[in-house]
Amino acid sequence: MDYKPSDPFYHSEAWKRARKAVLERDGGMCQDCMARFRAGYGKKPHRADMVHHILSREERPDLELCLENLISLCNQCHNKRHPEKGGQAKQTKVSNPRMRIIKI
Repeated sequence: MDYKPSDPFYHSEAWKRARKAVLERDGGMCQDCMARFRAGYGKKPHRADMVHHILSREERPDLELCLENLISLCNQCHNKRHPEKGGQAKQTKVSNPRMRIIKI
């Protein structure tokens, strides 16, 4: 099996600090699982394994370390947001009321 080389960005100290801050902010829990659980139709929420870019680095490289553009997810929910990586659902834009993006 061929593996693609890992992106050096994910080994940077800046990313490690941002990732840690997001996991702490989100209480180490998957935010998609938590949203379903709070809405009353989800099972017990999972612990987060990943920190996901809401707006991709390719789409908005200027937000790659912006905490408001990052969310904690479990592997299962992360895969759902990335159908190209084996997830089932197509990724949809997530509205984040805390994030304000102004185009100049």
